Amino acid sequence: MELQYEKYTKNQQESVMEMIGKDPEQRDYLRSVLELESGKVRVVYGKKEILGLVQIEPEKDTSFVIVYVPLNHRNRGLGSRILQYAEEVLHQEETKKIMTTYSMNHENSKGFAKKHGYERLFSSAYLKRSDGKFTIEQVPVRPYRDEDFEEAFTLSAKAFHEMRLRVGDFPDSAVGKPSEGICSAWKQDAGNRYIYELNGEIAGYGRLEGNEIESISVRTDLQGQGIGMKFTRYLCNELYNRGNKEIYLWCVVGNKARNLYDHLGFREVFVSEFALKSIVP
Repeated sequence: MELQYEKYTKNQQESVMEMIGKDPEQRDYLRSVLELESGKVRVVYGKKEILGLVQIEPEKDTSFVIVYVPLNHRNRGLGSRILQYAEEVLHQEETKKIMTTYSMNHENSKGFAKKHGYERLFSSAYLKRSDGKFTIEQVPVRPYRDEDFEEAFTLSAKAFHEMRLRVGDFPDSAVGKPSEGICSAWKQDAGNRYIYELNGEIAGYGRLEGNEIESISVRTDLQGQGIGMKFTRYLCNELYNRGNKEIYLWCVVGNKARNLYDHLGFREVFVSEFALKSIVP
């Protein structure tokens, strides 16, 4: 049977959500990790029936793939064929590595990834807060500006690098380097980015996406002074102000910031495992 791959459109929303809704073990997880509106998701058809989904995010260094086959079409080799298709697409993009993710509680997904050469890299908890706005004092947070880029990027890159080293699951971690491409992306999305200032200097950086705190970091030499708590509360309130009743964030398992998020009322929804495969000798 030949498989057809079509980029997801709004016209497929009802069928796709109905398919996901029939999978009680994975539906909440899939609704959280699949980015249906991003242009990255392709719907897999055999004749006229939907047989699965694949999310493909090409990057030169590490690309990202999620494969999903619904309950009624499993154990037919479809997952392997869809993954092969995704890997061929990314091979043409000359990517070096491919990352995938799956619910840590779903043994079949974990086994599927391992069978196809993906090795566990780290785990991350998806956290939710639905307790409403915080009462906060004046916080020195302002919108991101173009001239903040190099300092804010370096602050965030160093903070996440040091976190990865502390966790211990990232032996190859390196401090990210700024580039014109990243700078341009930040400029286009400036309205979702925020700067925490202290004594006229950038002390923290955060970004919002949809109903999530997509990223938050505090300068490494200023951590442990309460900046993270104040900044997180501020960003939560921004999301509530945008009309969200529930807000979310990811926290790498082993990151000490988890204690802060628990204190602020975030609760664990699920834990994802992320696995990596090299496709370049």
